[in-house]
Amino acid sequence: MTGWRILEALHGHAAVLAAAALAHPAILLRKGAPMSFRTRLAVALTVGVVALAFASGLVIYATYVDRVRVQLFLRNPSAGLLFETKEHLAFAVTAITLGAGVAAWFAPAPDRALRRAAALAFGVAAILCLVTSGLGTYIAGVHGFGGVR
Repeated sequence: MTGWRILEALHGHAAVLAAAALAHPAILLRKGAPMSFRTRLAVALTVGVVALAFASGLVIYATYVDRVRVQLFLRNPSAGLLFETKEHLAFAVTAITLGAGVAAWFAPAPDRALRRAAALAFGVAAILCLVTSGLGTYIAGVHGFGGVR
């Protein structure tokens, strides 16, 4: 197993973990109550896990494009297009998560509606992240760093 294949696997695992983690603040913030220490911790760790998954994708991106993407399109053009879709969804997940995290973290204590909106945003990000990690798993199965000699 190459180092790139290991990084690809870690990226995929981080994405699955992020999908699960995103549900936690969505549940904790749904009633809009002021954030406790535990809720703040959940929000911060969730934003961190999503950022880690996104950053790990950025680390492998240039090498993936150089060594794998053309072969992916040649092997299965639909999977190649799904890779492009996955990239955009991953960016959306990251942007929504950062926005939800900032909204939840800095919402004034009496602003329950803003925390409920952050909960909804975390929920949307969780669903999109689940789709993104599912697409990534499928794409890696079609052709990933493991197929590179």
